[in-house]
Amino acid sequence: MLELMVFRDLNKYRGKPIENFRQKVRPISANELKKQISLVSASRFDIIWTNYHLQMPQTTVVELDVLASGEDAKNCWALVFEVKNRQEAHPPSQIEAQSFIGKVERVKQWLAQKEKEILFVCPVYLSAKGFQSEVEVWMQEHGILTADLAFLGLESLDF
Repeated sequence: MLELMVFRDLNKYRGKPIENFRQKVRPISANELKKQISLVSASRFDIIWTNYHLQMPQTTVVELDVLASGEDAKNCWALVFEVKNRQEAHPPSQIEAQSFIGKVERVKQWLAQKEKEILFVCPVYLSAKGFQSEVEVWMQEHGILTADLAFLGLESLDF
């Protein structure tokens, strides 16, 4: 369900930049992540998928919770989401974060097949109930932006 909410939110920006993207992610300090945010904020996303199954030759299928991509004549780019909606007592683990890095690498391989320069692949880990601080720091150190329900402009998911 949370994937669908992210999908619907991204569709508001289909074909145009996500100008307020910085307000949708949790605080960061790394300059490299700030650069990613600037690139996302200036790029348009023409295609948005939810529960996208990515398979390339000689590999197993990888399911991406939400994938948005765009391209122009010379470049291509993507925004990749991993989404977790768990109780606060069970935030994402570092093992899950490492698995997400593997998915992001597959997206990079997929984009490389387009024979265009990859402008960026921006990974976002959305955990509805937040993160353990050390896991969130690890993610950001490895180039993963983090977000919570504030990303969707919600306080909670109580349905």
